[in-house]
Amino acid sequence: MGSTQVSAQVASPVGQEAGQTQPRTDPALAEKPKDPVRVGPLAPWATEMAARGLTFDINIYDFYQANPSAGLRTGEQSNSAYFVLSMSADMQKLAGITGGSINFTQTFFGLVRNTNLASDIGDTTVGYQPPFTPNNNRLSLLTWQQKLMDDRLVIEVGRTHPDRYYGLPPCNSINSCFQDLFYFNAGFTSPLFGVWGANVAYKTSPTTYIQAGAFSVNPGTNALSGYDFGYERLAGVLVMTEIGRKTDYTIEAYPGRVSLTGFVNTADHDDNFKTVFGTSKGLNPAAPVLQKNGTSGVVLTGKQTVWRADGGLVPNATPTAISFYTGTGYAFDPTIPIRFNSFFGVLLEAPDQSRPNDTFGLKVNWQRLNDNYTRFLADANFISGGTGAPFSRDKLVFEANAHIDLGKGVILEPVVQYLVNGNSFWNPYTARRPKDGVYGGFTLVVPLGTLLGLAPG
Repeated sequence: MGSTQVSAQVASPVGQEAGQTQPRTDPALAEKPKDPVRVGPLAPWATEMAARGLTFDINIYDFYQANPSAGLRTGEQSNSAYFVLSMSADMQKLAGITGGSINFTQTFFGLVRNTNLASDIGDTTVGYQPPFTPNNNRLSLLTWQQKLMDDRLVIEVGRTHPDRYYGLPPCNSINSCFQDLFYFNAGFTSPLFGVWGANVAYKTSPTTYIQAGAFSVNPGTNALSGYDFGYERLAGVLVMTEIGRKTDYTIEAYPGRVSLTGFVNTADHDDNFKTVFGTSKGLNPAAPVLQKNGTSGVVLTGKQTVWRADGGLVPNATPTAISFYTGTGYAFDPTIPIRFNSFFGVLLEAPDQSRPNDTFGLKVNWQRLNDNYTRFLADANFISGGTGAPFSRDKLVFEANAHIDLGKGVILEPVVQYLVNGNSFWNPYTARRPKDGVYGGFTLVVPLGTLLGLAPG
């Protein structure tokens, strides 16, 4: 798909569905009801199995997107459905190992249409989300998790993903709330495409935490099933660290969260501009590209409630409120495509108290490419028959989004974006020039496990 670095994995930003294994650094995702109630045809069996130590869940995520007027080839559409099946084994109940658990997730892909949308649009932010799923299934998670010190210390080892722990999305749209630096610079694979890894998280207080982890960098892993361990090529290690604080409405009237994440990817990656001969790689596509060793960066993620309709005087876990949020990242490396990426947004939460789960938001995303990468894009466009006109280093994406509760836990998340100064990252060798314009889509989330009674509501 025309990618130019070792992190050549088409991203699928679905980071928030991993609650069953999230360390207790994020209470909203990790903590479960003390006395879970299951309702549905499988509830009696699931309740009995949970008492024995086995819990199950099924979630469906359908992603639809289209580019009526944005990108390299306009008027395209795509769709992909993720069927995510999960199981957790409580090893205290099964084997008397206090705080231990085995966690397993398998993802199946279906309803796939047009896996080429990333090349159709080309841009580093707009359009490279689902449905690039070359296999029909994937091992997403297979870990041993150990909780110690009254659950303040959480260790997880096995097939996992750094997206489950680091820079957790602060906004309300799965399909568009992600930090590009994690995928393009840090080298994240798609979130449901697990890699070998280990993570250690420690709660220093009820609201603060620190964590560190190491994850394998395996080029081409998106084309594998996750079980073909011997076929993976280890190119390097991704080391992640984070410190953060988070509160909610049970702790503060105006809660917030903030995290500072650092990463170092030790794998080699393609230089932005040069071949091994010192010539332009855009003008010499057949020449081997100069390799650079390692890359690093930092990401600040934050969210803060700034207004409540009740003035914060009434105890309410879901008040009508306004929150601001951001995700800002900087790369120290001038040989990787993205140098800076920052989004800033505002959320109106629970505008109707009879619908406490609804939110509506606006966001703007500013991204700056390294200058030598924009020169590569111009050269690649020129040798492909285009004008070779310079590409802007700065891109803007304006967005409106929503998170709408359709009932029984079914969620619809529509998003509309307007792209300004898009690039051709995923399809650089083309005579076309990316157009400013509209991108739109939605995510439909169906908690099938809850509806069947496998998981608590």
